Amino acid sequence: MRPHCDRAQAAILRAVSAIAAPLGARLVIEELRARDWASLTLTGMRHELDVRLDGAGAAAALAALSARLPTEAIAISGQILAEIVVEPGTADDDGIAMTLCALVIND
Repeated sequence: MRPHCDRAQAAILRAVSAIAAPLGARLVIEELRARDWASLTLTGMRHELDVRLDGAGAAAALAALSARLPTEAIAISGQILAEIVVEPGTADDDGIAMTLCALVIND
């Protein structure tokens, strides 16, 4: 069963796939989580996306994602991607696991 995702998660996944695919890696969605977030003046959501990179270019894609994703301009209608962090996980025969942690605030 494919996990349900909102438009912020969909935009992040599209950006990840656009970086990984040319390097020969395929994006596999494992689990998507989100919870409300608020500061004194802002509201939004904290997202955690557990994904895996499969294919011969998985290691190169992880390196590219770690370098490029935090500075990538990801457009999300009505929201602003305030922060995104790539947390590498374990590598096995199936690929490389990672968690993407993002803070998205309402515009």
